[in-house]
Amino acid sequence: MSGLRRRLRAALRRESAGDADYRRAEGYLQGAGRPHDPAMAAHWLERAAAHGHAAAQHRLSMLYLSGAKGTAPAAGWLAEAAGGTGAALANARLLYPRGIDVDRDPARAFAWASKAAAQGLACAAANLGMLYARGIGCEQDFAAAAEWYRRAADAGDAAGALGLGLLHENGLGVAKDRAAAARWYEGAAAEGNDMAATALALLQLDGTEQPPNPAEAARLLAGPAARGNAFAQHRLGLLYAEGLGVPRDLARARLWLGRAARQGHAGAAAGLAQLETELATAPRTA
Repeated sequence: MSGLRRRLRAALRRESAGDADYRRAEGYLQGAGRPHDPAMAAHWLERAAAHGHAAAQHRLSMLYLSGAKGTAPAAGWLAEAAGGTGAALANARLLYPRGIDVDRDPARAFAWASKAAAQGLACAAANLGMLYARGIGCEQDFAAAAEWYRRAADAGDAAGALGLGLLHENGLGVAKDRAAAARWYEGAAAEGNDMAATALALLQLDGTEQPPNPAEAARLLAGPAARGNAFAQHRLGLLYAEGLGVPRDLARARLWLGRAARQGHAGAAAGLAQLETELATAPRTA
């Protein structure tokens, strides 16, 4: 029993150390009580991850996936030092050997996602599925993507359900099955995933296996569009422009297309330009 107690105490010490390092890293990432310093955050996350802290491993994966620029007060000084004299640069490297930024590193993102997912963390499994699906930090493997998406979805993760729906809709790594795709989208949308609600709406408009239902599509798009999803705004704008599923309303079409276009949605920008041209050339009624 004494040996078991020693192992349990050691495991608790490791967990406690990992939690403390993880909280310290979050402070640097959020700029909460500490300067916003992603490089220092990565340092503490690496320490926590080495203790087997699954959330730290996932956070590291996401950090290396996108990279991060530090906004601590030292950021401006470090930028000036980089373009200044050799002495200034040497001093900067002495004070901030890691800098304060984290560069994108797909291989590290994949490695840490694999570790976190292997511990059963659902959001990490969904992230790993996405990495396999896109071939980020690894060879593209849709079958592996489906496996990890399913693990995440079975654990209730909406991003995993969305990913699995996309694979079923397109027949990537799994059998092409639009009914299964719709079920996964519905589950993810019920959890508040706006991309899943938008994908489900597009299935309602497709009409490949069942008659199109633009009214249901408009209903599904309304929430994500109001919450700022550019893809939903674009499609909802087109429905209003064409009078499909909703009364034709060019003012609302302009509103939704404009909001999507301001977010950089190219299709919405083209649709808005076409709508403005039509409005400008339409005959005026007395």
